[in-house]
Amino acid sequence: MIKTRTITALILLTITTIFTGCSKDDSVNPNPNQNSINLEDAKLNNFRLFGITPVSINITQPSIVNNKETVFGKIDIVVPNTVSLNGIASSITSNELNLSKFAILPGNSKLLNYETQSHVHTIVNVLDNSQELLHYTVNIKKEVTPTPSTLTVVDFKFEKSKNPQLPNDVTIERRFNDANSRQVIYLFVPKGTNFSSLVPTATFDAEEVFYTQDSSIPLSDVNTPYPIVPTSFDFAYPKSFIIVLRDNVNNRLKWVDVFVDVKDPVEFANAAITTNITASSSSTFIAGITTWKNVGNHKLNLQSGTTYENLIPNTTSNLITSNMFFIGSSLPNQSDNVSVRVIGNLPVGTYKTTAVFYTKFTGHDAINDLVKPAKMNITANITN
Repeated sequence: MIKTRTITALILLTITTIFTGCSKDDSVNPNPNQNSINLEDAKLNNFRLFGITPVSINITQPSIVNNKETVFGKIDIVVPNTVSLNGIASSITSNELNLSKFAILPGNSKLLNYETQSHVHTIVNVLDNSQELLHYTVNIKKEVTPTPSTLTVVDFKFEKSKNPQLPNDVTIERRFNDANSRQVIYLFVPKGTNFSSLVPTATFDAEEVFYTQDSSIPLSDVNTPYPIVPTSFDFAYPKSFIIVLRDNVNNRLKWVDVFVDVKDPVEFANAAITTNITASSSSTFIAGITTWKNVGNHKLNLQSGTTYENLIPNTTSNLITSNMFFIGSSLPNQSDNVSVRVIGNLPVGTYKTTAVFYTKFTGHDAINDLVKPAKMNITANITN
């Protein structure tokens, strides 16, 4: 009898131990899936949009400390400016997120308006959507379309600080545009400037800027970039200086000639001459009474004296006239004679005048008013 009771007690003890053990195991991990999630695995590696190819996308991942999110992630997306920001849906696949473990809310079927606000997308446990794991604030903006440049030389000058030979800064004095996408900018330096060594300072509004000093090269072949550091150039005749402004995207091109010269390009060897003439009934012609010289940097068209000032005596007719000898255009540093003619039948006495020679730069009529005329004072003493 005692033996039977002992066996029964052992059986009951064994059953109790089994049930107690099972109960303790279940209380350790009632939801094994929740405790096994690693938030690093829940990160998005991309954020695709349905039917839209972004211009750019930048993802800042959430901050995670001890497997807990501390700072939301951020996704900045730029889309083409033709895309409407109202009615955009995500298109998250298993390439962007492990969909066997996680889901994203709002889902792909939700159309959102990003015109005036951003939206938070939440990564949740696929088995329990109420369990929020990570968050991403999504901002979507339209691409800003760049405004095409004006293809302009905004400024071009010779600063005294970079050109010690100059007494002051030299800036553009005139611009001239023709119908062939060409512009000429005119700068005038003091007489005696060394044209072969000048350092320009320039600013441009153009996508690309090139230059050449060879006028024979087709503009489409000019490919030397304009230097971004101060550079000395030779502007002396016969060299050209051509700036090419180019916008290849919109197939636009303009070119600018840089014209550097002096405003008073004619110089006389003697600008105040005196001649003694014996009274005569005939006019007196004096060739080579002095010489003139082109001290400028371009070709000149020379003209005879057409205006006379400071007449003594003050008469309505020109008793003394003058002429420059030269056929064609005068090149820089070329020179020739100046003649004077005094009419006949003048009474004995002293006659004076100032001959004014108006000079033009060949092919640059746009600046005729800026060129200073050359003046020569002439005195004729008429004696018996």
